[in-house]
Amino acid sequence: MKKISLHGTLRNAVAFLMTALLLGFVSSCSKDDDDGDAGGGAVNEGANYKVTVTLNGVNSTDDYVSVVASGSDHQNNSSIWKINGTVQNGQTAVGLNDNSFAGSTKTYIIETNSPIAALSASIQVVNFNSSITGTYKIEKNGTTVVNENINLTTNGADFTKQYSFN
Repeated sequence: MKKISLHGTLRNAVAFLMTALLLGFVSSCSKDDDDGDAGGGAVNEGANYKVTVTLNGVNSTDDYVSVVASGSDHQNNSSIWKINGTVQNGQTAVGLNDNSFAGSTKTYIIETNSPIAALSASIQVVNFNSSITGTYKIEKNGTTVVNENINLTTNGADFTKQYSFN
């Protein structure tokens, strides 16, 4: 009989749910929702976002990390993100995982290339081995709107957050 890995099953289930949620969010941000003058209101010009994540102590063999940012601009541009200064061509959603933080880079900056109409950002960190510490920060137009400390010292401890802005 094949042994089922709870860790692997949890990882796959969470990845699927996060992806489904983010894809649903992005597809709901259509141009039809931005009829500006139809209701007498102004069109939202959007905002620039910056997500900074620092994680220390991540073990790519045992721990689980999922950091995702998804958004849309008014031109339906598919290259709206930079990660540590490198443009992510053809991507409306970007993500990082446990392998990203297990190497020498412990801090990642995910930011928009231009103003976007809406942002959905999520993070999930599950400690299955050693202590994981860090920070999670979101800035909107240069103003900090989220500033979280991460301190997972117990085996199985988890930090899960989902944020949406428009």
